Amino acid sequence: MKNTLRKIFQTIPIYIAIVFLVSANPQHFAIAAWSSSVRENTAICTASGQQSTLQIISDGAGGAIIAWEDARNVHFDIYAQRIDAHGNVLWKKDGVSICAAPENQSRPRIVSDGAGGAIITWQDIRGGTSNSDIYAQRIDADGNPLWTKDGIPICIEVNAQNSPCIVTDGAGGAVIIWQDFRSNYADLYAQRINKSGELQWANNGVIVCGTSGAQGAPVAVEDGAGGVIAAWQDFRRTYADIYAQRVDGSGKILWERSGVALCNAIGHESFPVITGNGAEGAIVAWVDTRNGNNDVFAQQVDGNGAVQWLANGVPVCTVSGNQNYPMIIGDGAGGAILAWWDMRSGDFNIYAQRIDLTGNAIWVTDGLAVCVETGIQNCVSISSDGSGGAIIAWNDNRVSAFDVYVQRIDPKGLAKWSNNGVAVSTASDTQCFPVVVNDGTGGAIIVWQDSRDKDKSYWDVYAQKISSRGSPED
Repeated sequence: MKNTLRKIFQTIPIYIAIVFLVSANPQHFAIAAWSSSVRENTAICTASGQQSTLQIISDGAGGAIIAWEDARNVHFDIYAQRIDAHGNVLWKKDGVSICAAPENQSRPRIVSDGAGGAIITWQDIRGGTSNSDIYAQRIDADGNPLWTKDGIPICIEVNAQNSPCIVTDGAGGAVIIWQDFRSNYADLYAQRINKSGELQWANNGVIVCGTSGAQGAPVAVEDGAGGVIAAWQDFRRTYADIYAQRVDGSGKILWERSGVALCNAIGHESFPVITGNGAEGAIVAWVDTRNGNNDVFAQQVDGNGAVQWLANGVPVCTVSGNQNYPMIIGDGAGGAILAWWDMRSGDFNIYAQRIDLTGNAIWVTDGLAVCVETGIQNCVSISSDGSGGAIIAWNDNRVSAFDVYVQRIDPKGLAKWSNNGVAVSTASDTQCFPVVVNDGTGGAIIVWQDSRDKDKSYWDVYAQKISSRGSPED
């Protein structure tokens, strides 16, 4: 009995010391919250109503900040959440409100503020259902809104403004580009907002392209000099073409006023995506119908607006069957890595290709097979792995309902994880529309829409970390 009591009293000081250390510096002693089970995962938001249109960025510390549309209050609002490298959900349960103004707020887009927080933009119909506007909000690393409640108006001109995209300005602020109908035709406008929430350019934005026909589906990337390069789908002719423009940090248009043609080949060019080339230029890819079906082409434009590759772009994949919805990242060496859905086999599979700075395909002709499992693989998302390769996530119904899978490809085109990808989530019902960001150590955090709790709502938000070894992080 005396020995037992002695052991108990010897243990108490150790226990107290541990409790003190954990409470004194919880960041250093965080208990790992990631699940090692791909049927469990980590809940980001399970509030009532639908959560959808997910966006993700790194928090700069191995974790991630996620934004989404949220219908818990009947109409759509914008919410966000941060999860750290250990899988601890850091902000308010089910997310912090970014905007809960009347009517719908939708299509969020997010970029880092360079200080552990984020700037989020969205389209907003608080001013009337036929008059969507563009708003933005900045949140700090603790999820606190830093600008006006429910966001700062970026553009509240007459008629509709929609489809915003956002890039960092390199100084803690952002540049936002959107489709604008103030003239009753679809043009493109842009605005820069600094870290304090002050608009830097003309009231309601500067025009990026206002030529004849409709300009839409804008995408943009920072140019490395405080400005941006934007690309878009352009209907100045009968069919859509792909154009681009550069805007400097003062809002000045730098290239030909109506934009530089990256591709005006016969057929329809659509769904542009963009990444920087590391030299004040950009690489743009798109879906192209010049050959009678959907192929993937790409073009590089330098900082002066001169196209660098073949006229109308280089073929990334022109194999039989449709290739759809490419995604793109830089490879860190002046080139790019692309991934897309591919129907060459009759069902959608996932393929990828790396293109060097001269436009040459480095991997297998017409693309490397990332996943050619049975069933359908689609809705691809891509992130750099931080080492010149890529981490690619997708929807996958190789078993029954859609699940989420992921693969890492090195710069040489070699799969680093299990053949045809590793499972991220195989929970009950449907998991889909994944977005992915690297964790800074060769792994990734993947977030997706999830319907496992159908009794509560249609879509929730779940997340999972996959380690550099290709296994669920625990």
